[in-house]
Amino acid sequence: MRVAVLSLKALLLVAAGLAYGCGGNGAAPQTKILGSVTYREALVLPAGSTLEIRLEDAGRTSASGVVQSDAAATPVATQTVDAGGRGSPISFTLAVPRDALVPRHKYVLRAAIRSSAGEPLFTGLPDQKPIDNPNTTGKIEVPVIPASR
Repeated sequence: MRVAVLSLKALLLVAAGLAYGCGGNGAAPQTKILGSVTYREALVLPAGSTLEIRLEDAGRTSASGVVQSDAAATPVATQTVDAGGRGSPISFTLAVPRDALVPRHKYVLRAAIRSSAGEPLFTGLPDQKPIDNPNTTGKIEVPVIPASR
């Protein structure tokens, strides 16, 4: 009987911890976008290179599926990763606050790789395919091309 009471108390404590975010740190819920940035060139990036991943809000989607945007894409989340000494593919995990995601909007992942001096080495494709719902994506591949093209 005593074991059953202790087990019930332990179960209630675990449930309370889950209900309050396991520690109650007050952090907003986040969506994590997993992916990799790829380039065709067989090279290792120079020391000090950085990869910037950015999720942009591309605008509303009409009932027919057309993106309707009145302005330039708005950045929703950005992450910079040390890419020096690495080759393709470069994995990333981008944390996005869920409250920044708007229903029926399309989102685009952009990537840029810069040298230690800030000069562009690789840039994302100008026609990068939009993401319908960042909350339900699998692993995303973001191709980049040499910045000199």
